[in-house]
Amino acid sequence: MKRDLQKFQNQVFDLLIIGGGVSGAVIAWDAILRGFSVALIERKDFGHATSAATSKLIHGGLRYLAQGDIPVVRESLRERRYLESNMPHQVFPMPFIMPFYDFTPTPRWMLGMGLTIYDLLSWDRNYIDDPDKHLDRKRWLKKEKALQIEPGLNAQGLKGAYYYYDALNRHPHRSNLEYVLSAAARGAVVANYVAANEFIQEDTPDGKRVLGVIARDTVGGKDFPIRARVTVNATGPWGDLVLSKLHTQPVRQLVRSKGIHLLFPRFHKNTTIAIETRDKHHIFLIPWRNYSLLGTTDTEFKGNPDDLTVTTDDAQKFLQQFNEYFPQQKSLGDVVNSYAGLRPLVAESSVSSTYKASRRHEIIYHNKEENIDGLVSVFGGKWTTSRALAEETVDLIERKFHFGRGKSTSAKTPVIGGQVGPRLANFIATAHARWDNVYPAALIDHLIEIYGALFERVLDYVIKDKSLLRSIDAEYSFIYAEVYYAVEQEMALTLTDFLKRRSGLGNMGFISDAALVSVAGVMGDLLRWDTTRRKQEVAEFKASRAIVG
Repeated sequence: MKRDLQKFQNQVFDLLIIGGGVSGAVIAWDAILRGFSVALIERKDFGHATSAATSKLIHGGLRYLAQGDIPVVRESLRERRYLESNMPHQVFPMPFIMPFYDFTPTPRWMLGMGLTIYDLLSWDRNYIDDPDKHLDRKRWLKKEKALQIEPGLNAQGLKGAYYYYDALNRHPHRSNLEYVLSAAARGAVVANYVAANEFIQEDTPDGKRVLGVIARDTVGGKDFPIRARVTVNATGPWGDLVLSKLHTQPVRQLVRSKGIHLLFPRFHKNTTIAIETRDKHHIFLIPWRNYSLLGTTDTEFKGNPDDLTVTTDDAQKFLQQFNEYFPQQKSLGDVVNSYAGLRPLVAESSVSSTYKASRRHEIIYHNKEENIDGLVSVFGGKWTTSRALAEETVDLIERKFHFGRGKSTSAKTPVIGGQVGPRLANFIATAHARWDNVYPAALIDHLIEIYGALFERVLDYVIKDKSLLRSIDAEYSFIYAEVYYAVEQEMALTLTDFLKRRSGLGNMGFISDAALVSVAGVMGDLLRWDTTRRKQEVAEFKASRAIVG
């Protein structure tokens, strides 16, 4: 995947997608599979915001069931299965334990009934070739068994627990990128750090027609046109702000819900603990690598999405809530990493809080509502159902703009890194048989975890230059070949791109200053950074992880 901006100016595309988060990336993937010509631009880096700042869960959403939103739950459970099949190296079964306390506001019988309905709605959950991806039904655990499975539970007031399954999206930043890589491999023209400065439009007898955008290369500073028959606004929390480039009263106003996550060295076992609080909210403690991930808050955010941070106030309030329900008693000093994301929710006047707002997506055909032809916007939704959103969006474009390209195949097509055959375990065993006499087995496991079927592309760099086998940081398995691969084949343009959204090393706990300086040096050599730029890249990465205030 090479960044070639000239390619954007050589044709009129069927679709131009603005936004390289998961919604835009999957729309590009779904459309390219149908035979559309596709352009995708992202103002910053692919998946730099909400799409990477998740709880790493692929789930049906039990609380949506409690809200009576059965269609969203069913759609989510179906899409969970598709993700397990199409991203087998990233999406895995995750056991959940839901403790029931004497203070739990929802009666036990109601929780049990909800989980039974949840199982019924996921009737096809095991229609997957890989038996390792199959999910068991829920069951009730007595107090003693619950504490045996998860000693980290608070035993005081514990009556027992429900045990059930959803799924883990191990590296959401990679999952997002996999859609971009897959679309590019099929012919989509994609680029990060390209902003849509203004819409190209013309007046028509019925209103306006959008013909593409004037884009700006934020790296080189030059403006250039990108023309398309249909432009798709898939900019997530920035969606209504992008529409304001057309007029001052966009058809939809978004409500932005802020969610923060705090990372700790692992202090619980291998299940996700889902606690219903006294005020009927939920706290999740998620096992991720060697860490315990605490998520997530759900509060309305009214500022500029570009200004989103984890503040001291955010973290302290969340820790206070955690300490009320868990016996481990954590403080700010225990936090080894943090991040925040914004959920773009469609405004509903009847809903009093972002927590209760629907996670349904909405697709706007602007010609119907505003007499603006050539433009479609997507709002709302969630990571789990992003592929369904993409299919529905491209279906609408097929109908309204008379393309006739065909039906969606994205539900049945693995992404490029997911092409591991019918069973991931067999793919991994074959890889070890081939490479264990050359490289450490832990390295092969690591590369498959991050890159899936593409892992040998990283090894190619080591074969050419043995020095690139060196570890970046002694605590982890990341190697310098990954830096070269990210820059030369995955469009990484900043240190944070590499650390957070290519390798994922920056999403771990502690990373030494020596490692940061060294990686910035290697990237600087490849991208021709001067000394000042290299120092700036390190400082910007550190700031991206900081709790502000």
